[in-house]
Amino acid sequence: MNPQDMTPLAEGRLSLVYLLKDGRVLKLLHKTVPDQKVDDEFRRCQIISKAGVPSPRALEIVEVDGRRGILFEWAGESDLMKAKLGNPLNLNSGAQFMSTVHQDILKREAPELPDLKAEALRLSRLLTEGVIQPGQFEVLQCYLDRLPSANTICHMDFQPGNIMLNKDGYQVIDWSEAVRGAPAADIALTCLILAMAETSPGTSLLLRIIIPIFRKAFEKRYRAHVTSHMGITEENLQDWMLVAGIFRLATWNIEVEREFLTGLIQAKLKELENKAH
Repeated sequence: MNPQDMTPLAEGRLSLVYLLKDGRVLKLLHKTVPDQKVDDEFRRCQIISKAGVPSPRALEIVEVDGRRGILFEWAGESDLMKAKLGNPLNLNSGAQFMSTVHQDILKREAPELPDLKAEALRLSRLLTEGVIQPGQFEVLQCYLDRLPSANTICHMDFQPGNIMLNKDGYQVIDWSEAVRGAPAADIALTCLILAMAETSPGTSLLLRIIIPIFRKAFEKRYRAHVTSHMGITEENLQDWMLVAGIFRLATWNIEVEREFLTGLIQAKLKELENKAH
């Protein structure tokens, strides 16, 4: 594959994304990312496509300059954040649209995906030493055992930047962390991401002030739409916030979020310990 035929589209924490001359998209993971991550994402994307979720098909695994990546179908010109949410007037309609897209995903099942609760326990052991004390893993296991299980598709990074818009509607991208589990878990994580997610590098000081306020207002509207239509209560969401915090911190480990997420995880574990006594 000739690098001259690759036009940069986006750069993420784990990958670079290119548009090829033939219209396909190449997601090329950084060299620091284990090869197994590519295989896992490719398999999960195939499962998602089989389940009928509007998403770009993963075509093949390739290697470019010693780096592994995945070739995808074209997903769309712009994501929901750039296309609609730059205008505050679109706040409610954008939140409603995102809620509708999420509901469609959460009505589908994929038993072949990894189990959400098992993945949460695995990720908890990857956290920095001290976030969870050795004696608290048993508390965490008991907590996970009490939570409901399901085969529902959970994206685990569902947010406006992963909803691509095109002439035929939309496509949801970035399924590298997809699991099967209870819908409330995925919604809880989305609410957490929307309420606290950092702004992009290079954002002006004014926008760094405005965007968090806008995100929180958007999160409230999204949450109201999705929970009312799916019969999910605030208590249901709170039940999954510990899992949401573990997924977010272990998967992304974003510096500006680390202190808050560590505090969230520790506070939730303390609550569980107090209830046990």
